[in-house]
Amino acid sequence: MAYYNNEVTHFDGRLVLYQRSKATKSAGNASKPFNWYMRIKVEGKNGKIINKSTKHSVYEEAYQYAVKEYQRIWDAVKTGRSIEAWSFEKHWQDWFQRNVDNGNWRPSRVTWHENYFNRYFGPYFRTKNQQSMLLDDIDLDYAQRYFEWRVGYWHRAENSKLLNYNPKRRGLKTQGTKNAVKTPAQKTLLMEQSALNQIFFDAVSRNRTTQRFRLKAPKTDNGDGQRAGFDAEEYKALYTYLESYRDAKGVFKAVRTNKWHMLMRQQLYCFVIFLANSGLRVGEARMMKWSDVKLDIPLDDGTLIAEVRVSQHTKKRKVRYVQVQRGGNKQLKDWQQLSPNNEADDWVWFSLGANNEFRQFGDLNKNFQTILKQIPYNDREDGLLYDNDGKRRSLYSLRHVYADLRLENGVSIENLAKNMGTMVKQIELHYSHRQTRDAREDIAKMKRKPKKTAESNDFVSEALQRFKDGKLSEAALREIFGSS
Repeated sequence: MAYYNNEVTHFDGRLVLYQRSKATKSAGNASKPFNWYMRIKVEGKNGKIINKSTKHSVYEEAYQYAVKEYQRIWDAVKTGRSIEAWSFEKHWQDWFQRNVDNGNWRPSRVTWHENYFNRYFGPYFRTKNQQSMLLDDIDLDYAQRYFEWRVGYWHRAENSKLLNYNPKRRGLKTQGTKNAVKTPAQKTLLMEQSALNQIFFDAVSRNRTTQRFRLKAPKTDNGDGQRAGFDAEEYKALYTYLESYRDAKGVFKAVRTNKWHMLMRQQLYCFVIFLANSGLRVGEARMMKWSDVKLDIPLDDGTLIAEVRVSQHTKKRKVRYVQVQRGGNKQLKDWQQLSPNNEADDWVWFSLGANNEFRQFGDLNKNFQTILKQIPYNDREDGLLYDNDGKRRSLYSLRHVYADLRLENGVSIENLAKNMGTMVKQIELHYSHRQTRDAREDIAKMKRKPKKTAESNDFVSEALQRFKDGKLSEAALREIFGSS
């Protein structure tokens, strides 16, 4: 009994299409159409033969698929690439795992790559039948259109519903959408651009594709790039009500509070004031240990400040020393006295783990935003949660408070940039409103004519009288009037 039926040979026997006999089918599949299979002989690969299904029962469709695969394999042989078919997903998984195993990424970066592949990268680079695209089928034009698809992702009806979906209420574990915004920020697109370029470059370097290109994210119109901050009046309202929160009084009065709750309220109060007086990023503050802190450093005028050593394991991956204003120095001293976790190698800011061990604090931002919403301010429904432009405030907004106050006190942009661990152009970009206010007086200045005083009027009268008496020439009189 023949094992194969309907063998068809192409390209001098290097490609053969065939169907399997009925004897090879199980009883349950006997009535289904027979798929065509292909056999490809690869010369120069020690007579390697590739057998695989075309997944098509119609010959014409099977032939088109087989020829495309045949050409792909022979192109790979000619260029010295792997003849294995690498899909985008297969390559991404390999690339991702190598970076994880090599320790190239922090845990937060690992999570970012997983989430963005599941939500965006993986779904976009799929065929109509939801199969991951082959790398060789992804050209520059298609890859570049990713950003158009991405910008519109949350505007599509089927996706916009997810923005208000809360899986926790149903006890489900799904991809979170709490941080999603309808139009991604420019910084977000640039991060995705970088990730995709790394993925495709790695594929080329490992001879998995011949498609060489670099993607470039478009500019978006999602705001001016400035995060929400606080003006002087709003910040005063914030720290005033934070005192009530710390002491569980007024609008923040709590019926049930134990010692641990009160300690955590004190920590959040100190933490907020510290951020506003240091300009540290939240991630940088999370990494602080008491061994990184120097307190009560005297200035020439007797002011006591603090100095914090920012670890190289933070965002910028390098050490810098940050000068903390006296308000931040005081909060660090107060917190050190209150904290049970105050040895040199202990975390400055902490939470309690499952086994009652002290560990780095988690997400304080959610609690902070809840407090902002509760603060009564100018009859606003959401208190201080949003700024006048509708931007949502966060702990990061305190970094802007610091920058504004330093610029207001005459600190140079260069020194401010060094202390904040950023670039001068970023200061100029994000705090241009401060520069505008500072320039307002100069721009509005007008040259005013000097007011004539009683003394100057007496001088003119005397000059006229001397001219009448012939004691003053006409030329001298003209000169006097011209000067006055």
